[in-house]
Amino acid sequence: MLHNPEDYPDPEEFKPERFIKDGKLDPNVRDPLTLAFGFGRRICPGRHLSSGSLFMMVASVLHTLDIHPVTGNNGEKFDPSSEVITGLISAPERVPCTLTARSTNAERLIQQSSPC
Repeated sequence: MLHNPEDYPDPEEFKPERFIKDGKLDPNVRDPLTLAFGFGRRICPGRHLSSGSLFMMVASVLHTLDIHPVTGNNGEKFDPSSEVITGLISAPERVPCTLTARSTNAERLIQQSSPC
């Protein structure tokens, strides 16, 4: 259902921008969460835990790290791979980027939370 071309044009393409219009979430695009966790009597009981965990993970990365695109010797930027890994979660195969700690405090937070 999340690959319906009427709801999501080019459903096999990784296009996160399809949900944004004029810098804001486009209310005319169906929210994938209405289908992703099921519905009715068979809705996933862990959907709120999953959404909250994902939010916290993304917020932690954005709080502690600067994310920059990788540039070549001539200064050209490398675009994310158009190849997509499919399965339980779809994602681009490669997203060339560099991650750097935003500060010494952020670096300390990263090191303290690391399982290694």
